[in-house]
Amino acid sequence: MSESEGDFDSWATTFYDHYDRGSRVEYEFRFTRKLVITARKWTSFIDEKIKQKTGYGRARWQTLAAIAFSGGPVATLELSERMGVQWPTLIRTLNAMDAEGLIERTQDLKDRRYRMITISPTGRKLLEDVRQILDPLRSIKLSTFTTEELVASERMLDRLLEVMAK
Repeated sequence: MSESEGDFDSWATTFYDHYDRGSRVEYEFRFTRKLVITARKWTSFIDEKIKQKTGYGRARWQTLAAIAFSGGPVATLELSERMGVQWPTLIRTLNAMDAEGLIERTQDLKDRRYRMITISPTGRKLLEDVRQILDPLRSIKLSTFTTEELVASERMLDRLLEVMAK
């Protein structure tokens, strides 16, 4: 483990010059720091594994999952909001995915200004390939947590997401 990944107290020697030991703000800082580091490490870990086996990065397979989980055509703007990515960024990803045959675009019959996105058979195959990699990795990494811990953690993250949306 590198120094930045190691025990926080061993390298953050002046931390308590800034925060009172045992204070609420100390715990908030530690929690959010670990949340960010954990998300970065998880993202890097799965990105590497999936890209090694499929050649595709996270932007594509996460977009495919968001489309597939919709159960039908989804508007570009709705997809952008659902994924928490900016619209221009999503458009670039969708353009590349369209060129690769991973998605299909059609005009919304109710409002011709909108494009509806569906996953193609090629996209479904890629998403299944990703699941064959990701599901076992997730199971291995989360195997030490009980179902109750996973449910409670998800609830806490849901609450944090609600607060962040305000």
